[in-house]
Amino acid sequence: MRLKTAGLTAFLVLSWSSFAAAGPIADAGAEAEGLHADGQIVEALEALNAAADVVWGEGALAFRTVAVVDAASGFGLYDVRADATFKPDQKLTVYVEPVGFGYGGGTVAFTADLALENATGQVLNETADVFAIDAPFAEGRREFYMTLTFDVPFLRPGDYTAIFTVHDKNSDKSGSFDVPFNVALPAAE
Repeated sequence: MRLKTAGLTAFLVLSWSSFAAAGPIADAGAEAEGLHADGQIVEALEALNAAADVVWGEGALAFRTVAVVDAASGFGLYDVRADATFKPDQKLTVYVEPVGFGYGGGTVAFTADLALENATGQVLNETADVFAIDAPFAEGRREFYMTLTFDVPFLRPGDYTAIFTVHDKNSDKSGSFDVPFNVALPAAE
């Protein structure tokens, strides 16, 4: 019985210490909960935004949305392509919403590398800094999107993966995402 009691005590101490040292994100959430309960909606949202700022600043560069599209006209405004099958020399466009990027003097700035792999994982081509994005952007905003477009190379018909590695020029953060696609036979002329 003594072993069970000691185990329970250790569990409670560890649980309490984890709760007590929850950190700024949990603290902001608790503050928002209290403000919301008091009917202070704007203040509750500001507390949650403070927590989001911590996640944004300390987290990695990540991608909320990645989609192969026919067109994009704004943040969250894009037409998803019906399939990811392309003929050689067709344009493949990817809509991307990065998160966790840095701000630099009223701009967001990225470069992106592109690698192409076949179905067995063999790298067929790698190109550094094939994309460059530099856009005016208000510090603190989070609704940013970009489109990355490349001409599908003349490859044998089959399955491939485009691997994008994005580098944030306003921080030391980088992140990657994969886009599978298929190359079809070119149309007979």
